[in-house]
Amino acid sequence: MTVTVIISVYKDIEALKLILDSLKKQTYKDFDILVSEDCQTQEMKDFLLSYDKNIKHISQIDDGWRKNIALNNAVRNSKGEYLIFLDGDILPYKNFIKTHVHLSEKHKFLSGRRTELGPFFSKLIREEKLSYRILETFYLFFLPFLVIDKARHAEEGITFNMNGYLAKKLILRKKKKMMLVGCNFSCFKKDLELINGFDEDFKSPSVGEDVDLAWRFNHFGIYSKSVRYIANTIHLYHTRSWGDSLKENDDLMHSKIKKEEYSCLNGLIKKENK
Repeated sequence: MTVTVIISVYKDIEALKLILDSLKKQTYKDFDILVSEDCQTQEMKDFLLSYDKNIKHISQIDDGWRKNIALNNAVRNSKGEYLIFLDGDILPYKNFIKTHVHLSEKHKFLSGRRTELGPFFSKLIREEKLSYRILETFYLFFLPFLVIDKARHAEEGITFNMNGYLAKKLILRKKKKMMLVGCNFSCFKKDLELINGFDEDFKSPSVGEDVDLAWRFNHFGIYSKSVRYIANTIHLYHTRSWGDSLKENDDLMHSKIKKEEYSCLNGLIKKENK
């Protein structure tokens, strides 16, 4: 099975370098990388050429939030049968790719989570004064300090062995449907094509790149499989400026649910609205 890791980025070269460094040290090696840039900067192009010429780079003109358009372009240009999605401020643990690949299953999407670091620890990692590998390895030691730094979802950094008792009994056997989080999920490319990819009608962050996918997947019998606590990621701190987009996107999604647009009209393929 061929595997492509798609990283969604917007100008943050510093964080992208940390992600690429982490991917170099993954325990699973057989995958290619595609950087999906919702922008078009010479700095990003130059950085990727100097870092690794084998990394595929897809970009587009910066015209507001158009992540879903960039993601669909990435999917079209991906070589992998299996696609793993990361955001450009998300650092994966060393077994991240291995877990997603080994637990992959047709007609399932794998859904993980992330620990959202506070500003102090994010600064330490960005400045490489603290290795994220050290943080991963000694996470329980750092946990109270992360809480003091106002980390969100700090418990999501705790990791279990994929083949261990707790993972098999408490995580992998769960039947409850799990929400899809766009910064840490994977699926077969054919399953994503079945729902016509990401809906480009969403013009702002949240919902369109994750929650919207889940209900459309479910209609076609493609259900979630949790990789919580076994395919962990660390989210670097940044301020949020979503404004009213959460409600607008939620309203848009529910209007599409009512119209039963399971395979979106404005996705990988542009369909006529009949």
